[in-house]
Amino acid sequence: MHLRRNARGRYTIGMRHLGIDYGEKRIGIAVSDPNGQIAFPRKVFFNRGNPRLLSELVTLIEEEKVSKVIVGLPVSLDGRETGQTKVVREFAESLEKEVAIPVEFENEMLTTRMAEQAGIKKEHTDEAAAALILQAYLDRINK
Repeated sequence: MHLRRNARGRYTIGMRHLGIDYGEKRIGIAVSDPNGQIAFPRKVFFNRGNPRLLSELVTLIEEEKVSKVIVGLPVSLDGRETGQTKVVREFAESLEKEVAIPVEFENEMLTTRMAEQAGIKKEHTDEAAAALILQAYLDRINK
């Protein structure tokens, strides 16, 4: 959480969240509004290895004043963890060591396919999938 000064000069708590759809080649990014209610597709990073990726993410987290990161967790259709699940968990663990904010998981089952079926252009499916992951998390915690 970050303190922000509102129009009256009083401090309020920001609840901006960052959503990540981690892939071997592309990483989709989404950011919530400052109140943590609505997810917006933001950008795509190309996965060029953890040190560079982590540096880019830390910069974005600082710029956007993010209070929590939500990483899409890939599981099989029957709910079992896969080889990719382990890769994503390791990535999230590395990211959590770099930032002083919580990193949590949200099931990402079929989010990329949903983005594709919604007619999202191929170059934007990863960030759209990140927005779907983040929105599912926001809807769950804001009930």
